[in-house]
This record gives sequence, structure tokens and C-alpha cells, in this order.
Amino acid sequence: MPEWYRIVGFLIVKTMIINSMMPYIGLCTAFAIPALKRWMDRGFSNDIYKTKKTSMAMYRNLYSGNEYVIHFKQSGVLNITYMTMMYGVGMPILFPVAAFNFFNQYLCERIVVSFNVPLPPALDDKLTNNMIDLFYWSPLLMLFNGYWMLSNPEIFDNTFSYIPNTITGMKSKHYVTSVFTGLT
Repeated sequence: MPEWYRIVGFLIVKTMIINSMMPYIGLCTAFAIPALKRWMDRGFSNDIYKTKKTSMAMYRNLYSGNEYVIHFKQSGVLNITYMTMMYGVGMPILFPVAAFNFFNQYLCERIVVSFNVPLPPALDDKLTNNMIDLFYWSPLLMLFNGYWMLSNPEIFDNTFSYIPNTITGMKSKHYVTSVFTGLT
């Protein structure tokens, strides 16, 4: 139905735009929360030699930075990619929003890894290869769902079948075989 784009499509685009701003929130919290914890450890003073920590390990944990959680970052990239590929043909605004999101993630992650993470995570290539294998399915999803969206006559004709009550089924005039057999 055309209302799907107005209601659900709007929410998808809004969520993608909010997700494109989330890396900056992650960047701010990656610097603000550890700085606040260090300041509280110093007793709210600016003396960098003052601490409440009783062992070197506790001091090092506080001042060395957080571990980098790459699996959360990769799941976010997969989410943006799959949402863009699934609905991008019907809502082309998702492609520039996804590009903006990837640029923001790249910029913010470079800053966090450069200044806030003690060492990059020691990983083998299993996580990366798994992610690449999952990326192979996204163009196929785009083809199938894009065909379904573009072949829907209700969208381009701006007509729809009125349903008088909830018992009556929806007649969408949307048949997958109509393109192949020439039937309507």
C-alpha cells in the first residue's frame, strides 16, 4: 500500500538518520566518561599525580583506555548495509544516508582508535571473513525486494483497492508471474 512509505518508510529513514549521528555520541562518551572517572579518582582536583588507586594494575586500568569492541561496530555496519539494500530501491534516500553513516563511523572510529584505545584488538581473520560472507547476500536481497517494490502497480499508479472491513482480504494486483507471462 502507498501508506507503507508514508508510515513505515518514514520511520526507517528517520532511524537511519539517527543511526548516522550515533558515532558522534559514541565518540563523546568514549572521551567524557573516562575523563570523568579519572577526575573523580583525583578527588576532583587537577593534580595528575594524585590518585585513590592502591595498586598499579588498578591505576593502569583507569588511565589506559577502554578495550575496542569491534564486533559491535561490525554489527552496526551490517545493519546499515542490509537495511539500505533491502529498502533502498523503493526509498533511494537511504543510499546517501548510508554513505553519510559510513563516513561518520569511519571518522569517529579512527579518532577513538588513535586516542582512546590502548592497543587494537588482537583478532584473527575469522570475524572479518564471516562479515564478508554475510555481505554477499545483501545484493541478492536488494534484487528480490527491489523487484517486488518496483513491480507493485499500486505505488506508481497511485491507486489501491479499498477494503471495506477487516475480514475481506487485500487485493494488491501484485503478481510475481505477471512480468514473465504477460498477465495482469
